[in-house]
Amino acid sequence: MTNRWAVLALIMAAQTMANVGPLGIPSIAPLIRDDLQLSVTQAGSFLSTYYVGPVLMSLPAGWLADRWGVRGAMILGQVLIAAGLGAAAAAPSYSFIVLILILAGAGYGVLNPTTTKAGMAWFPPRQRATVVGLKQVGLPFGGAVGAFVMPPLAIAFGWRAAVGVSAAVVGALALLTWLLYRDLPEPGPAGGIATPPRANFWAVMGNRDLWLVGVSTLLFAGVQTVFLAFLVLYLHETVHLEVVTAAKYLVAAQCSGAAGRIGFGLLSDRLFGGRRRIVLAIAGVGSIACALVLSTTTPATGPWLLVPLAICIGVFGVGWNGVQHTLMAELAGTRAAGTAVGLGLAISSLGVTVCPPVFGLVVERLGGFAGGWVALAASMVLALLLLLPVRERAFSMS
Repeated sequence: MTNRWAVLALIMAAQTMANVGPLGIPSIAPLIRDDLQLSVTQAGSFLSTYYVGPVLMSLPAGWLADRWGVRGAMILGQVLIAAGLGAAAAAPSYSFIVLILILAGAGYGVLNPTTTKAGMAWFPPRQRATVVGLKQVGLPFGGAVGAFVMPPLAIAFGWRAAVGVSAAVVGALALLTWLLYRDLPEPGPAGGIATPPRANFWAVMGNRDLWLVGVSTLLFAGVQTVFLAFLVLYLHETVHLEVVTAAKYLVAAQCSGAAGRIGFGLLSDRLFGGRRRIVLAIAGVGSIACALVLSTTTPATGPWLLVPLAICIGVFGVGWNGVQHTLMAELAGTRAAGTAVGLGLAISSLGVTVCPPVFGLVVERLGGFAGGWVALAASMVLALLLLLPVRERAFSMS
């Protein structure tokens, strides 16, 4: 495979199918709960458990992609996801599902930085944020596919069959990657002297700007996850919407988030000439506004506000992801891009795991969601302050 657009199609398919099962499992959690006699807390813990894997694996996986190449790391990541989901389909107990979802999450921790490195390698700087944004659409789109397909499969054939089908699809993509994908030769360093992989690793770990962006991303990712995890619950309990009606606003947020990942990439590449921080700042300010508006909603708030608010939550709260990946990769350079993106993913996955329960605790301590949304807005202010000293690399966009 030598056509860059065919490569993009392959990595988009890999990214999307890898998310169908893990993000679709919450949609069939009631069936799993009934079968295994789980508590509500246990049934709601699958996604947080899954993201323990990326916390553990994203950084070493990025280094692995830099050292071994994209092809081998992509295949390994997909095999781990498929194996984890396949084992989860046969799980005899909750504790077994938890352990095996961590394995599947580790596979995603390998796949995600690797596909970003692939996009960076095959496309020039003027297209990178757009390409990575397209690739990152796989997360919300894969989640939407899982939520659409897995419930009817689970009702017709059982939840184990639904999870098993998602595992088989990822396995098929791993085979397709093995058959079709080939690594591009790495560009030679200036002076013709290769940088040892270990030196690339320590250069990334010692890069102040990468750490600033990484910690900022922890907060961005935490805000994103809180929006998506608590929106339906908030609209049901505080705005007094029916669960089905509230879920429609979440679907709107997910769909607009997918569009936002493409749109922000185009904005960064085309309008802002490859600058990334300004796009992240726009997303951050928009997220702050969304959180503050949410804090003012009441049972009297109608669709005239809730519909555009849900769309804005998706665009600003979810759409920033591809631009952040691109910034991390560009700060490190092509040869260390996998390690840099892996660092960012490890840190952001920690935010995904930790921020929702912290938000829930804040809501309980403050006696309502309004204070929680204000605290969420304050955390995004901190995220933007961390980006201020970051020095972007200059590229020729011609």
